[in-house]
Amino acid sequence: MISEYFTLNTSVEIICFIVAFFCLIKDKSPAWKSMILFLLITCVTELIGIYIKKLYLADTVHVRPNVWIYNVLIIFQAGFTSFMFSHLLNKYINSKPIILGGLAVLFILYVVEVYVHGVFEKHNITTTSMSVWFVLLSLFYFYQLHKDAGYIDLKFSPAFWWVSGILFFYFGRTACNLFYYKLSLVVVTPKHYLTYYIYNTLNILLYACWSYAFICRKWLTTTSKNLY
Repeated sequence: MISEYFTLNTSVEIICFIVAFFCLIKDKSPAWKSMILFLLITCVTELIGIYIKKLYLADTVHVRPNVWIYNVLIIFQAGFTSFMFSHLLNKYINSKPIILGGLAVLFILYVVEVYVHGVFEKHNITTTSMSVWFVLLSLFYFYQLHKDAGYIDLKFSPAFWWVSGILFFYFGRTACNLFYYKLSLVVVTPKHYLTYYIYNTLNILLYACWSYAFICRKWLTTTSKNLY
C-alpha cells in the first residue's frame, strides 16, 4: 500500500523538500539552492529504502537489507552539508582548508569501512565521525556569529536556523548512538522502543528548523536584506 511509504520521517522530509523548492528555486546562491537537490535525494533514498525493506522482509534469502542505500546517502550528506557550511563560514574566514580537511578524513574512513566489511553493513565509524564533525562546525559557526559586530536578527536569520537544525540533529544522534544499548531497552509502547521516538523527534527538529530557514531565506531575498 502506498500509505506505507508515508511514515512520519518521510512526511516531514517531503514537506521540507516542498518548502525548499518553492522558497529556494530562484535563489542566486548555489549553496542554498543545492538544498533542493539534497532533499530530493534524501526523499528518494528514504522511499527506496522502505521498498527494499519490504522486499527483504518478504524474502530474506535472496534480498539484501536496505542499509547499503543509506551508506550511499552518507556521501551526499557529507558533500551537501559541507558545501553549505563552507558558504556560511566564508563570511568570516577562509573555510576551504577546514572543509576539505574534514571531507578528506571522512572519505578515508568511508573507504576503510567499505574495504573491511563492504557496503551491506552500516558504516558506523563514518557516520559517527561525520556527526561529530558537523557538531564541531556548528559550534564554530556560532562562535563566529557571536563575534560578529554586525546586527543580526536571529529570529529571521536563515543561516542561524539552518545550523541550529544541524546541531540539534547531529548532537542528539551522536548522544543517542553512544547510549543506544541502554536506550533501546526502554519500551515505550508494545511496538516501539525509546530510541524510535528520539530519532523521530530529532528528524522533526532538523526539518522544522530547515523549513523555517528556507522561509526566512525567501523573505530576506524578496526584501533585499543581508542574505547571510
